[in-house]
Order: sequence, then structure tokens, then C-alpha cells
Amino acid sequence: MARPRSGALILGALAALTCLGLAVQHPLAPALLVGALCLCMGGAAWRPWTIGGLLAMLLPVASLAPSTGWWLIDEFDLLVLAVLAGAHARSGFEAFSGRAASSSSAETQVQDRVWVGLLVALGASALLSLFIGLRDAGVSARSVAAGWASGDGWLRALHADYASAFNPLRVSKSLLWALLLYPVLRRVPVERQREMARFTLAGLLCGLAWVCVLVLWERGRYVGVLNFSDSYRTVASFWEMHVGGGAIDAYLAMAVPLAFWAVWLAPGGWRWACAAVLAVLGTYAVLTTYSRGLYLAVTVSLMVMAIVARRCQIQPASGGRRRGWALRVLVFALLAEAVWVLGGHSFMTGRLAQSETDLVDRVAHWQSGLGLLRTPADWVLGLGAGRLPAHYSTRVPDGEFPGQAHWRRDAAGAGQVVLSGPPTRQEAAYDFGLTQRIPLAPQGHYRVRIRYETDAPVVLLLSVCERHLLYDFRCQWKHVRPEAAVTDAAQWHDIPLSGQVFSDASRAVSWRDGMFALTVLSTGHAARIHAAELLDPQGVQILKNTDFSAGLRHWFPAAQSSFKPWHMDNLYLEILVERGLLGWLVLGLLAAWAWHCVAQGLKAGDPLALALAGSLSAMGVLGLVISVTELPRIAFMLLLILLTTSHFRRIPQYSRDVTERQKGVSAVFSDGRPSRAQPPGPLQEKEV
Repeated sequence: MARPRSGALILGALAALTCLGLAVQHPLAPALLVGALCLCMGGAAWRPWTIGGLLAMLLPVASLAPSTGWWLIDEFDLLVLAVLAGAHARSGFEAFSGRAASSSSAETQVQDRVWVGLLVALGASALLSLFIGLRDAGVSARSVAAGWASGDGWLRALHADYASAFNPLRVSKSLLWALLLYPVLRRVPVERQREMARFTLAGLLCGLAWVCVLVLWERGRYVGVLNFSDSYRTVASFWEMHVGGGAIDAYLAMAVPLAFWAVWLAPGGWRWACAAVLAVLGTYAVLTTYSRGLYLAVTVSLMVMAIVARRCQIQPASGGRRRGWALRVLVFALLAEAVWVLGGHSFMTGRLAQSETDLVDRVAHWQSGLGLLRTPADWVLGLGAGRLPAHYSTRVPDGEFPGQAHWRRDAAGAGQVVLSGPPTRQEAAYDFGLTQRIPLAPQGHYRVRIRYETDAPVVLLLSVCERHLLYDFRCQWKHVRPEAAVTDAAQWHDIPLSGQVFSDASRAVSWRDGMFALTVLSTGHAARIHAAELLDPQGVQILKNTDFSAGLRHWFPAAQSSFKPWHMDNLYLEILVERGLLGWLVLGLLAAWAWHCVAQGLKAGDPLALALAGSLSAMGVLGLVISVTELPRIAFMLLLILLTTSHFRRIPQYSRDVTERQKGVSAVFSDGRPSRAQPPGPLQEKEV
């Protein structure tokens, strides 16, 4: 026992030190963040079975990437480290004090061993894929030592990009967090297992509420809550979409089915009202993504849940005639919402009309990605974790990045950014820029002061726009077209911007975010930016880290429409390309075993299994058109749902107990207290 005890304590201590060490370097509010993380550590140590719910609830808001400039890690990683520190510390102290978790049955122990075996295989596959990815990126012990010896290793890693040697580490961290989390979940006492699963689902519902509020706030400021004709697709706070992808689509696919599950099972009163409101707002969020794949995924998941609930006789909560009328009103509201968004001259009407063309383009994209696998070793082992962007952008015709931003030090040791445009495609020149969030002044024009060098005449675009992430609204800008190469790095260029004044058209518009952007428009060329300042109409300099001495802190490279190099847009194909048939098989076995555990829960009539079946089926469908392995937060959430299904390995213990079956539905929403209005199920009728 000494080794497991000391191992848990050591792991908890390492997680705590890493978490707090990173938190004190936070660019915005390090003291506040340290305090919040300490509270999370304490909460995880006090109630380790609640950590799944805490992570699911805070995931949509635990990233401030556009303001911090962090790329390799974000606030969600610190949150995961904090809860791991608290939970593993508690496990270690309990082992030392002689308090162990309740023993489980022989059947449960066998299923535990299956889970452990699958996760060991997953860990081995992840390490192999990481090793292949690092080797493919040219990482060696000598290069690592040289990078860290220069003193810039951490800054290079923290502010790297998707083609760098650090991307394999970035995309592999979600698997690492899941593997470190499973021992905590496994050590939760038997009597707390069901409560742990309930907290995770409740956390997803709370996270969905966060997303709905952010969606309303975003659309209210930029296009209007009821405007469905403009081509504005919601992103909320899923900043991973600065290079495209479907982060918000995947989160909604996992969470929205739970809102309808809550409507089905919640007792009357305020619980049902909250569930109904969340279903309406969640549907609104889904509709305003204008994602055809997400529409299909949510529809399929609801159909699966309805069929399964009927076949497994998972009955809705009883509420009499009043509940029936409330359900009719809810259905009418959902249908009206869908018709309003999809009908008439809405933006989605045009997208639906282009479905056939988009599908042909998507298939060609998949074929280009699969074409990267050229040898038997590539097919078996893959290109390596996180290596798809680097290979796609260099080996696929017209698959290049629209631009890149690399931080480094010049010969004098000062920081600089090498900002490049697209290698060959002039039509992609406006699709990438180095950005920083700023407050917008309502009157007057901005001025830019910049020091830079070029090896040839390079066209720059300097702009200040109303922008949340992907779409520009009112802008001030200036094209800088020098007639010759700029060679004097010490010379400041003072450039006034022209364009629309950011006057207060309305209160909502006045709350829009501002974004300053530097863009290179010349193909095949780059500019070395040594410093950049932005002066507001009153002459006050408002940019942070103007000389790039702290890397890309506060700066955020972002694309706007050319997204193909970064994604395969198919979960199953992206796993195959990066991790090979071996990694595909391991993850497939893990998913199959999770579905087996869900099926056990459904056979026992457990309503929690119905919820997880809805989330997993939605992600299974969405994975046909969306990839999530390059989105660490979302990939972790999917893995957490898969691990939550391990709760059903204990189903055989209580499925034979009619009393537990009676408590099944009501315990989800009433803290274990059965509802008197709940009608008896088939087993109860038989016993009576």
C-alpha cells in the first residue's frame, strides 16, 4: 500500500505546484486566479465525486485566450490541475489514514479491469502518437536543450502555432487529463458513484446555461437576438474557433440533449420550468450556429432518446393535465423557433441550398487529408498527434495557411514577430492577422505607430474593427504600400487610420469588443514586426506588450475564413490520419465499451443512461462532419462523458433491487428522495 499512497500524494503535490506556478504567470489577474484555483483544490479534496460536474460547468468559460495570448495552455488546464491536485491529495491521505473505498463485487471488479486495460492501451497509444509527432516535427534532445538553454523555451512553447513541434503536446493533453482523472473516479466509494454521474450531467446542464447566456450576449451586441438573415455564426467563448472548427457545435451536441432529457424527467414546478427554458435557449444556440451537421446530430440524438425511453420503459415524471399543456406550449415554442430561423430569407436558407456543393467540397477535403497517408507505416501509426496542419499546409495543393505569426528574438536579443502572408494564394491574403483586443473610443480616429523590417516591398493592412472573433463590423483601416524594402528597424512609422467612427448607435452596439489587427497581404513575403503601438483619438497608447518582449502575450493570431489546413472536419478520419489504425482501434474499443456500459444502464432502466446515450449518439453523428481531437477542451469533455459511463459497471449490483429501481428517475432531480407523483414502472406493477 505504501507505493499507491505515496504516488497519489506525489501526483497531487506535482499537480498543485504546476497549477499554481502557471497561475502566478497569468497575464491578467494572477492573484485572483490563484485564489480561485485554491478554492477548487479544496472543493475537490472535500467532495471528489463532484469534480466532473465542476469541470463540465466551467469548461465553456475557462479560457481567455484572446486576452492572454496563451496557446499551449489555458485556464481550463489550470482548473483540471487544481481538481486533480485536491482529489489525489485526498486519496493519498485517506490511504495513509486507513480509510479505503467500499469493496465492490467480483463482477464489478472484472469490468473495472476492462476499463483499466482500455485506458492503459489508450495511454500507450497516446504516448506512441506523441513520440511520432515530435519526431516528425524534428524534435530531438539536442534541440530541446538548445531551446531551453537560450532562455526562450517557455515563451516559444506558450505562444507557438499549429505547425510547430509543440502542437503534439497541445493536442495530447486532453488524453493526459482524462488518464489522470480516472483513478480519482475509480476510487470514489460505491455509494457515491451514482451521485458522481449526476453531478457530471448537472455540470453539463449548467455549462449549457453559460453558453446560452453568452450566445444571447454575443448576438445582442453584434447582429441582434432576432436577426437571422445576416451571415453571422455564433461562437460564444470557444476561442479555439479562431482557426475554424466546430468547438461550439461539439459542446452543444453533448449538452443540448440533456436539456430535453431534463424536460422529460424533471418533476413539475420550478425544476421543469428551468429545464424547459434551457431547452428553448439551447435550441436557439443550436440554430444560430447554422451548422447543418449539428442540426442533424441533435435531431438524431432526440430520436434515439425517445426510442430508447419507450423500449426501456423510462417513464416521464407525472404532472397531470397541467404538465400536458405545458409540454404542448413548449413543443409549439420550439417549432416556432425553428421555423423563424430556417424559414423565409434567413441565412440558413442559403446554406441549405448549397448543401450539395459543400458536400462535394468536403469530400475533396477528406480525400486530400487521407492522401497524406502514403506508406503502410503511416496507415498503421499515423502522422503523429497534432501533425495534420503541418503536413496539409505544405503537401496539399491550395491547402496552405493564409498566414502565420512566429515569435523570436533578433540579433540584439529583443523580441519580434515574423508575420507572413499566404505563400501563393492571393485570395487568402485577408484571412489571417495578428490581433489584440482593445476598448473602442466612440469618437475620432486611431493612429498606428510601428517599427518593422522587410526584405522586399510588402503590403501591410492595419485595422481596428468591431469584432468578437471571426466577423468584422465597423472598421478603421490603412493599407501600407512601401515602394521599397523597409530596412531601418529603429524607424517609427506613424500611420493614421481612416474609416467609420465608432459612434454609439445604440447601447448594445456600444458594448461591442474592439480588435486591432496586423495583416500581411503580399504572398510569399513576411514582415518582421519589432514594435506596434495604437493611439486612440485622445492620443493615448492602448496596446499591451507593444515590443513583444513577453512573447505574444495579449496577442492572438486569428483566421477568418480559410480553415481547411487546421482540420479534417471528420473525427474518425482525423484520428486515422494522426493516430493511424492502431490509435483508431484503441479509441474505437473504448467507445464501444462505453456504449456497452450505457446499454447495461438502459437495461436496468437508469435515466442517467438515457442522458449519456443522447450525448454520445449526438457526438457520434456530428463526428462525421466535425473533428475535435485538435480542440483539447472539447476532446476532454467527450472523454469525461465516456469515463462517466463506467458508473454503469455497478449496475448489476442494484438492477436486481426493485427499491433502487423505484428511486431511479426521481433521484436525478430530487437528491434521492422519490417523487410521490411518479407512476410505478413495470417491475413495480409486477411486485404489487
